[in-house]
Formats: sequence, C-alpha cells, structure tokens
Amino acid sequence: MLIPTFKETQPISAKDVLSNGEFQQSIYEESQGFSESAYWHKLSFPKTTTPNMGQTIHLALNYYVIEHLDFYLFHGDQLQSQWKRGALESWKGDTKRYNGIWIPISLSNEQDTTLLVRKQGNSPLLTPFMLFDDTNAEAKKEEKLIFWTFIISSLVILLAHNVFVFILLRQPGFVYYLGLNIIIFIALSVVTGFSRWIFSEEISQWIIRNLFVIFGIGAWILFRFSIHFLKEVRIPSPQSLIRKYGDSIFIIFLLSTQLFSVKTAALLFACLEVFLFFICIYWGIKAYLKGFIAVRFYLFSWFFLIIGSILNTLIFWKILPINLFTESILPISSMLQLLAFAFAFADKSKQFERNRKLQALTDSSTNLPNRTYYFDKLPTLLASIAPHSPQLALVMIDISNYQTLNQAFGPAKADSVISEVIQSIHQQALRMEGVLSFPLPNKSINKVIRITATNIILISTTPDQIKQQILKIQRILDTPTLVNKIHFRHQYKIGSALYPTQGADLDKLYQNALIANHSVTYSSGNWAAFTDNLKSNHAHQLGLITQLTDDIEHEKLYFHIQPQVNLADRSIIGGEVLVRWHNKHLGQVSPAEFIPLAEQTGLIYKLTDMLLEKVFQWAFEHPAALSTQRLSINISALDLLQEDFANQVIEKLQNHHLSACKFTIEITETSIFQNNNIVHNNVRQLHHAGFKLAIDDFGVGYSSMQNLVVLETDELKIDQFFVMNLLNDPQSQTLCRNMIDLCKALNIVSVAEGIESEEILQLLLQCQCQIGQGYHLYRPMSPNDYLKLLD
Repeated sequence: MLIPTFKETQPISAKDVLSNGEFQQSIYEESQGFSESAYWHKLSFPKTTTPNMGQTIHLALNYYVIEHLDFYLFHGDQLQSQWKRGALESWKGDTKRYNGIWIPISLSNEQDTTLLVRKQGNSPLLTPFMLFDDTNAEAKKEEKLIFWTFIISSLVILLAHNVFVFILLRQPGFVYYLGLNIIIFIALSVVTGFSRWIFSEEISQWIIRNLFVIFGIGAWILFRFSIHFLKEVRIPSPQSLIRKYGDSIFIIFLLSTQLFSVKTAALLFACLEVFLFFICIYWGIKAYLKGFIAVRFYLFSWFFLIIGSILNTLIFWKILPINLFTESILPISSMLQLLAFAFAFADKSKQFERNRKLQALTDSSTNLPNRTYYFDKLPTLLASIAPHSPQLALVMIDISNYQTLNQAFGPAKADSVISEVIQSIHQQALRMEGVLSFPLPNKSINKVIRITATNIILISTTPDQIKQQILKIQRILDTPTLVNKIHFRHQYKIGSALYPTQGADLDKLYQNALIANHSVTYSSGNWAAFTDNLKSNHAHQLGLITQLTDDIEHEKLYFHIQPQVNLADRSIIGGEVLVRWHNKHLGQVSPAEFIPLAEQTGLIYKLTDMLLEKVFQWAFEHPAALSTQRLSINISALDLLQEDFANQVIEKLQNHHLSACKFTIEITETSIFQNNNIVHNNVRQLHHAGFKLAIDDFGVGYSSMQNLVVLETDELKIDQFFVMNLLNDPQSQTLCRNMIDLCKALNIVSVAEGIESEEILQLLLQCQCQIGQGYHLYRPMSPNDYLKLLD
C-alpha cells in the first residue's frame, strides 16, 4: 500500500508538516531506500462513530535500524503524544522494548486522527506498517515474545552444547567458533530489535553505528574458522593465494566501512557474502572428496547460514519484503547452523577416532602401514586369502646405510631421504602385478609395510615370479639419490621367505626373512632366499656373538705379530698386529668370521679398546720391540666415527709412556668417510699426536682415491688379491705397478700383502715396492717369538 509521503528539504516541525506539508503517494517508494533526506509519512483516521467512547488501534513496525524515527499523534491539529523509536535515540525508559515498536493510536470521536512518522538515517528507511486492534495486538505481542524466546533459548542451548563438545574434543578454532556465534547473536538482536532488551542504550547505539564493522568481523571469523576446521585435510593448502592473502580482503572491507557510506559498505558486504558462500562450499566439497566425512554437516551449516545472511541482506536492499516469514530467515538459519555443527562435531569425533586408529596402523613419514599393522591386521588378511593363494613370499628390504646418511647429513635429512626411497619402492610395487595390497581404514591402496625406519616388507602372491619382482625393486634402489648436490648410492639387503612352508605365522615368517636378509654379503649380491642352511648358520652366528661378548668382557682375545720387511735388504722394519681368538667351546675362530660380527653388533668398539690396551701394555713392557721398528694396528672404520676415539687412543698411549711415531693405524672399509667431520677431527688429532695412518686392502671394497686425501695417508697397503696373482694375471701386474707408482708420486709408503714366493717378491722389487709381508717372508707369530726374531 502506498502511503502519503513528504520529503523534508529543510528543518520543519510536526505541526508545520501537518498543516503545510505536501504529501504525495508517488514518492513513497523513494522513501524506502537509502537517502540522506528525511521523510514524513501520514496515516489518517476518521473520527469514531461511537459517541463518548474512544478507540485505540496499534501500529507495529518490524524494522529496527532506522537511526532517527519519530511518531506524532494529532487529534485535529492538536498534538496528543510523541514517541522516539530511532535506533540512535533514547526510548525514554520504555520497559517493553522486546515487544518491538508498538505505537498506540487513540482515535477521537470528535476530530480526525493523524499519525505523522518522521524517519532519517544512513540505512534503508523501510517502514512496512501493520495495524492491529487491542485484542490482535496483545496476541501478536505474545506470539512474538514466544517466538523469540524459543529462538533465543534454542540458540543458547545449541551453542552451549557445541561449546562443550569443542572443549571436550579440543578441536582447533574454538575461539573463532565462539566469536562467530556471538556476532550472529548480536546481528540477530539488531535485526529483530531485541538488542535494546539485552544491551544498554549506549551499547545498542554503538552497534547500530558500527553494524557493518561487526558484520565484517563475523565474515572474517567464519573464514578463519573454516581454515581451522579443515586444517586436518590441508584445505586450503598453505601455498594457496586465498590462504596467504584472504585476511587482506577482510581488512580492506573493514577499512572501507570507515571511508565510505553505509550504502557502499552494504554493497561491499553483499559481495563478501557471495565470496564466502562460494569459497566455503568449494572447500567443503574438496574436503569431502578427500575423505573428510565431518564436512557433510559443515557444508549444510554454512550453506544455510550464508543463505540466511544473503536473504537478510536482500531485505536490507528491499528486494524481499519484511514480514514474519522473512524476519524468521536469519534466526532459523542460525539455529540450523548450530544444529548442523552439533552433528558435524559428532562426525568429527568419529573421524578423530578413525584417524587415531589409522595413525596407530601407519608410519607418519610415508603414511604406509607400519609394524602394528603387520602383526595385528595382516594375520586376518592372510587368513582370508590363504585358500585362494596357497603359497606367498614375504620380501624384506633393509636399507643398510641409514647410519651413514645420519652421520653425513644429520637425522632429519637422513629420514627424508630414506622416506623418499621407500615411497619410490611403493610406487614401483603399485605398478607390479602379483603383490598383495594392504587395505587401511581410509581405503588407501598400499603394497608396502614399513616395519622400522630402514626396514620394509611386501608380500608376493606369485612366488614363481619373485626374481623379476625383486629386480624391479633393485632398479629403484640402485639409482643414486641426490642429497645436497651429492649423488648418494644406497646399500641394501633383501631377504625372502615363503608362507606357509617357511613360516606358518607372521612372526616366524618375519624371523626367517630377517635371517635371509642378514645373510646377504655385498660380494655375493643383494638378495638371499631363506633356506635351512641359513637358519643353521644364523644359530651358529648367535652362538659366536654370545661367546665373543663374554671373551671380550674377560679380555681372552690376544694378538700375534706378522713381521714386515724392507724388500730391498730383507730387514725387519716392524710388524702388523693381528687379533686372535681361541674359545674353549668353539676352538680357534678366524678373524674373517668374528670381526664382521663384531662390527654388526657394536662389539667392535670394545674389541678395539681391548686390543689397543694389550698392545700398548706389551710395548711398554718390551721397549726393545720398538727400538728400531714400528707396529701397525688394525682398527675398524667404525672406530673413527666415534667422536672421542682419537682422544681415547692418545690417552692410552700417554698412560703407557709410549711414542705415537712408533705406531701406524690401519683402516679398511672407508666408504663412510666422505664429508664426515667426526672422521676428519679424529684423523687430524691422530696425525698431530704423531701416529701414521695406512689404508688397508687398497684396490678392493670401498677404498678410493679420495680416501688418500681424507685420511692424509702415510701408507698404502696393496691387497693380497692382486699380489698373489702377479705371476699369472697381467691385469694384476698392471694394477700393482700403477698403485706403487701412485705411492711414489704422492710420497706414500707402498706395502704389499700376501707375498707367497720369491718370484712375486722379485716382481715387486722390479716395481720398486718398498715394504712387504707374507708367508714367504714370515708367518704371524706370538709376541715372544717376534721378540726372539728381533734379537
């Protein structure tokens, strides 16, 4: 209905408007939008027909954000009453503010009654008036009171429930969620008018003046909460533009509310609502597709909240009318939002439980099944497939140079490199036929289980093709990895065992595959299949380790000395100390058998310490042994990786009052020395103390030219493999000659091991080799025999 309207062009009183105002119905629509002008509406009522009896009707107004709103009641031209109901005006202590804006219009039976309504402000000046008689007015007031009591109570109960769940589950974003619902509550109080019921006049008026600041903060909180709610699935990704610069959009909006008019701020906020609608829906769908089930109700919640907010904005822009239905949109959508989040939290708690179970079954670095999965879940899986696959093969892969990586690049980089290699093996396994899949609670496809940091397994369902399958895995492992611009080649061992013939349960199967794995030697290849012989050998090795541990503890190992001679004049220039072990149960055990075991089990450190102590004590007691000769002592390369090794050796030497220049330290297995500061520090300290350093078994194993520099080598010992083949192998002759020439060029002493005949000795002399040792010259002998030889 079009209401007569007057546009105020200059300040004017209500009486002047009544008598002189030119009211036109044609400008009513203009008065409903944004305007800097003030507008007057006139509602006229004829005098009542009942003599001596008045009648009252009630005008109701449901829009509460008009800043200045005044009502003037006239009987004829006499002002009867005046009410201020503007958002920025005092309502003079009216105690029934929660009932809304209700103006009692008492009609006269003597004169016409006129109600003038003046409105002015920066917001839309929407005035959809409704008229009620006394009975209907009371019913309407009570209806609204019940409605808002129900809405507010429901919101408070739902919010309290969600806050409790939030605290219970310790979910991220609690402050954002609570802040968002406080903003929603404030927005509802303003839109529906009960802000004056719960806030003071001053606070209520401040809210009206900063309404879009509050709305903008609410939109930003919703944005931040969404990021926290979805952080488990990394949506949005930390690298995305919206994650990096999203906050800036809201900061710009908040600044604009201070720089531009309310109309412009309202337009920008409408754009912000549409932006949030699409971005939250997009994130929700993306999270759901990634398996984040709890996002179902997140989508439902934000869909209704933002739609409700957008529809409420359409009322602001007078695209939708103001009535009981449209008034209810925002509170009902807010209630649905809280209700949906109650379900979302329940879903998320279930998701947490699923994630907890998943984490218990997976490796955190690679997300592959872990040791717990192997022993707890795999038995059930094997039992289900056993009738269809009567024979399976467990393949165990151990990347054995993890410690080398640790020492060279640090634990973080080592873990990263190993995880990367394992992921590459997994990708290869996914492409292979005949490899068992290991299902996880998140329904991901996996074909590799990570048992330890360096140990992984897969199960072949086609044991007859296991060789081809292992070859494909070896290609991955044989490909060098680029680590800090260095191409690093992995060392690995692969063992396999058949199920159920070589292990009827997973514990036994794992044990046998591990035995096969440990039986691998790099000279014999990288893969060994389990056999009964391996099991016997393994049992023998366990026995050796037990006896060796006990005999080292009781210092029952001893040493022999093999003299070294100057090949030019056959004079003895010193001897090499060789450790020996005779056990009362096992008899004489070869160093080739127990030294590798000592290195694998960590006994090598105690063995070296015991040997140095025995040699230094003997040298102290027999000074003649070092009067003109030297002693060479073999140590493991692992010893040099001990941070305090050099200090301990020097301290032992000083305790026995010996000179370091009389000793040479011989080292084998030098692949791990590259770029290792601990090795460099130990070498420097040993050299500074006066020790000579020699590379043993040069030409085989892991020795390299670079080690000559790293170890600041004084001697180079040519391996007996080349020396013993000098007479019948031209290649060995060439290699020996070149190694001797290299020693001369670098001013390094050349020592030939394994001289078995005079003919070999003469060939070495022709090549100008300096020092030699071997059975043709002297066999290893006891220290006492060595002393007699020197006499």
